Amino acid sequence: MARQIDRQVSHRNAVRSLSAMAAILAHEIKNPLSGIRGAAQLVEASVSADDRVLTTLIRDESDRICRLVDDMQKFSNNRPLNCQPVNIHSVLDHVRQIAINGFASSLEITMAYDPSLPPVSGDRDQLIQVFLNLLKNAAEAADMATGGGSVVISTAFRPGVRLTVPGTGARINLPLEIRIEDNGTGVPAELTPHLFDPFVTTKKSGMGLGLALVAKIIGDHGGIVECDSRPGRTVFKVLMPLHMEEKHNLETE
Repeated sequence: MARQIDRQVSHRNAVRSLSAMAAILAHEIKNPLSGIRGAAQLVEASVSADDRVLTTLIRDESDRICRLVDDMQKFSNNRPLNCQPVNIHSVLDHVRQIAINGFASSLEITMAYDPSLPPVSGDRDQLIQVFLNLLKNAAEAADMATGGGSVVISTAFRPGVRLTVPGTGARINLPLEIRIEDNGTGVPAELTPHLFDPFVTTKKSGMGLGLALVAKIIGDHGGIVECDSRPGRTVFKVLMPLHMEEKHNLETE
C-alpha cells in the first residue's frame, strides 16, 4: 500500500506538470488556431469544390487541436474544492443511470452497496466526472468480453487502516472504498504501472487523459485510485476519506 501511495504522488507530480503545460497551451495555441480557422472559412468561399476539401481539413484539424487543449485545460483548474458531505451511492446511481441510457445500454451493471457507508468528503460534480469516466472505461472493456459483458459497482467501509504518505510522514485514513469491476480483456501488464500518467492509453482513438484526470480529482480529494487487472477481471479501486465532520466525531469518540 505504501508503494501504491508513492505511485499516486508520482501521478500527481506528472499532473502538476501537465497543468502548467495546459495553461501555456491555452494561451499560446487557441488564439492563433482561431485565426487559422477563420482564415480557412474566408478562403472556402472563393475556391473550387476540390479545394474546399483542404479548407475543410484545416477547419477540422483546428477544431481537433482546440478540443485537445480544452481537455488539457481541465488539469489547470486549481480552484479550492467545495467539499460537502456526499452520499456516494447517490453519485453512483446517477452515473449508472447515465450509462444504462447511453454507452452501456447493452451491458449488465450490478450494484453491491454497503448500506452503512458514511458520507464522502467531496465535490459531487467532480465525483460524478470521476466515476462516469471509470464506468465508461469498464463498459468499453466489458463490451469486448466473450460470453457477454458485465460490470459490478460496489462499496465497502474498511476501518482501521492508516497509511503513511511517503516523503511526508503524514498518516491518513481512507476507509471508504468504491470498486468498479469489469470482465473485459484486461490492461496490458506493461501499461499498468503508468496507467494514470498523462497520454497513456489502450484505446486507438484515445488521448490518454481520462485516467490522469481521475487520478488528479481523487488526489485533490485526499484519496487514491488503483487498478488491479488480469484477463477477464479488471478492478478500479478508489479509496477516499470520510467527510471531515464525520471523521472528527469518530476521532473524538
